[in-house]
Amino acid sequence: MTAPPVAPSRETPAPTWFGWLALFFGVWLAASLVIVVNALNTGLTDDIAASPYHIPFYLCLAAIAAVSLILVVRAVRGGRRWTEALPPGYGSLAAGLLVLIAWLLVDVGWREGVGIESSGIENGLAPSRVVLLAGVLLVLVAPLRAALRAGPGVNPWPAVFSAAILAALVQPAGFHPAQNPWLEHVRLEPSGEIWVMDADGAHQTRLTTAGDGIQDWNGVPSPDGSKIAFTRLRQGDRPPVDIPDDADVWVMAADGTGARPIAAFEGWQWLPHWSPDGAWIVYTDESEGGPWATDSGPSMEGSGGILGTSFLTGQPVPDRRPADIWKIRADGSGAPIQLTDAIGDDRAATYSPDGRKLAFDATRDEDNEIYVMDADGSNQRRLTHGSGWDWGAAWSPDGEWIAFNSNPSGDFEIYVMAADGSGVRQLTNRRGFDAAPSWSPDGTRLAFWHIDVGPRGEPQREIWSMSAIDGGDLENLSLTPRASEDIPSGGGAWRVDGRIVYQRGLDPPASADPLVRNTLGAAAMLLVAILVSLAAVIVRIGPPFGAFALILGISTALIGGLDDELRFVPAAIVGGLIVDLLVRYASPDRKANVAGAGLAASVVLGAGATVVVTTGLGWSPTLLLGVASASAAVGWALGGLVGRQPLEQGHGLEA
Repeated sequence: MTAPPVAPSRETPAPTWFGWLALFFGVWLAASLVIVVNALNTGLTDDIAASPYHIPFYLCLAAIAAVSLILVVRAVRGGRRWTEALPPGYGSLAAGLLVLIAWLLVDVGWREGVGIESSGIENGLAPSRVVLLAGVLLVLVAPLRAALRAGPGVNPWPAVFSAAILAALVQPAGFHPAQNPWLEHVRLEPSGEIWVMDADGAHQTRLTTAGDGIQDWNGVPSPDGSKIAFTRLRQGDRPPVDIPDDADVWVMAADGTGARPIAAFEGWQWLPHWSPDGAWIVYTDESEGGPWATDSGPSMEGSGGILGTSFLTGQPVPDRRPADIWKIRADGSGAPIQLTDAIGDDRAATYSPDGRKLAFDATRDEDNEIYVMDADGSNQRRLTHGSGWDWGAAWSPDGEWIAFNSNPSGDFEIYVMAADGSGVRQLTNRRGFDAAPSWSPDGTRLAFWHIDVGPRGEPQREIWSMSAIDGGDLENLSLTPRASEDIPSGGGAWRVDGRIVYQRGLDPPASADPLVRNTLGAAAMLLVAILVSLAAVIVRIGPPFGAFALILGISTALIGGLDDELRFVPAAIVGGLIVDLLVRYASPDRKANVAGAGLAASVVLGAGATVVVTTGLGWSPTLLLGVASASAAVGWALGGLVGRQPLEQGHGLEA
C-alpha cells in the first residue's frame, strides 16, 4: 500500500521589520555608490577606492557586517548552525557583503595589474566592476528573494520596492529611454557659419558664429570685397522643427563685423547676389521652408545645403507662394522690387559681369531649367533644354560662359555653356554630386561642392576646385573632418583678392544617425523592456494593487533622475496602473504572462507617449508598435517562466 504524500513543510517567514531593514541596507548601498560615481565624474575626487565620498559606502558595509555578526552569534548560542543565522531568504544579504569585500581586493588588483579606462563602456564592464554590481544586486534582492520563498501572505511591500530598484540597476547604462530617448525626434542644433579661406584651402577663418537657433548660409562677397551678403536662418518651434522658420538677407563687413538685415520680411529671403556695381542685391523670396516645404516645386536649390541632400518635391499648390526673384538696394533703403512672377519657382538669380542680365533657375517647365532675363526682369527666356535638372548658373568673369550643374545620367556634374546656351560641355564625371560652381576672379578655376558617401554611409560635403578649362587639376579645399562645407548656388564665392567665402556646418552627432536611432535604438528598447518584464516574478507573492505602477515609476525615476529626465515617470506610472488592472482581472494561470507582457509593452508605449507630447516622435508609428508588440510577446513568455509557482517549498541552506 502506497503511503500518502507528505505535505511540504513551510519555513517560518522573517518578521516584516527585517524585510524593511534589508531594503534599507540595499537603498543605502545603492545611494552611496551613486555619491561615489558622481564625485568621480564631476572631478570632486580622483581616488577610486578611498575619499570622503566613500564613507557612506563603507559605513553601509560595516552596518551589514555588524547585523550579520550579531545574528550569527545569536544562532550559535541558540544551538543552530551559523548558516541558519539569517532569516529564510536573506542569505543573499551576507553573500552580497562577502562579494563586495572581495571586490575591494579584486578591483585594486585589476586596476594595478591590467588597467581600466576611467570612462566609457570599459569602466562599467571591467570584470572587477561586474563583481561590484553582483554584490549590490545580492544585497538588494534579499527582500524579494525572502518573499518569494515565503509565498503569498507575507508583507509584499519590501519585495515590491526591492523589485523596483532592481529593475533600474539591471538596465545597461544608456539603454533606457529615460536616459537615451531613442524614439524621440532629434532636433539638430544649428551650426552653419560663414568662413573664408585661401584659394588652396589654407588660412580658414570663421566670420560668424552659430548659436541660439541662428545659423548663417549663402555668403557672397561684394564686388569690391569690403562686404559680404548672406542668409541668416532662425530655427523656431513651428513644425517641422528641422526646417528654419525664418530666412533673411543680411550684410556684414568682410571681417564679419557690423552684421545687419537688408531684406527681412515674411517667409524666406535667401540666396543673395550682388550687382556688379555693388548697389543692388538680388535674392529669392518664397514661403517658409523654401525648397524643403512639402508643397515645394521640384527645385534642386536646397541639395546639399543645411538640411542635407534630399527634400520633398511636388507641384505648387494654392496655399504655397511660389519662389520669385526680387532685388533691393544694398544699403537696405527703399522698397524691394519684384523681378519675376511666373508659374513655378524662380531661384538663385545672379548678375552678368556687365550688370545687364540675370541668370536664374526655374521650375516653369516641369523640371529645373536655367533661364536668363534682363536686369529689370524683362525678356525672360530659357537657355537649357537637356534631360536633367539644370540649376546653379554662374557667369564667367568675362561674361562669355555660364557654368552650371545637371544630372542627365543620375549624379549631378558640372557643365559649362556659352552665354546663349550653346556649346554645352561636361567638366566633371565622377562618383557623387558636384554642384554650385563658382568662378575664380581670373576665370581659370571653378570652386564647387562635392557630395560623396562618408565612412559611416552618411553624405559628406566638401569644397573642391578644378581647372575651368577641362575640369582637371582637382583639389580638395576642405580640411575639417566631421563637417559639411559648401558654397552658394549661383557662384560669387570668390573675393576679388582670390579668397573664397564658404559655409561650414558640423555634421550631426552619431546619436542622430538613423542607424543608431532606429536599428540600435529598437534593439536597446527591446532589451530594456525584456529586462523590466522580469519583474513579473512578484505575481508569485500576490502583489497588491499598485505594485506594478510603483515598480515602473520608481525604476524610471531612478534611471531618469541621473540625467534630469523625469518626464518619462508619469507615463510609466500610468502604464504600471494599467498592468495592475490587467493582472487583477486575468485568470490565475495567466497573471504572470499578462504581467510580463504588460510591463514590457508599457515601457515602449509609455516612452512613445512621452516623446509625442514633449519633443515629437522620431520613430514611425509602425516601428513603435512593432517594438512594443515584440516586447510584449517576449514579456509574455518570460512572465510565464519567472512567475511559475514552485511545485514544493523545500528547505536548504539560507545562504
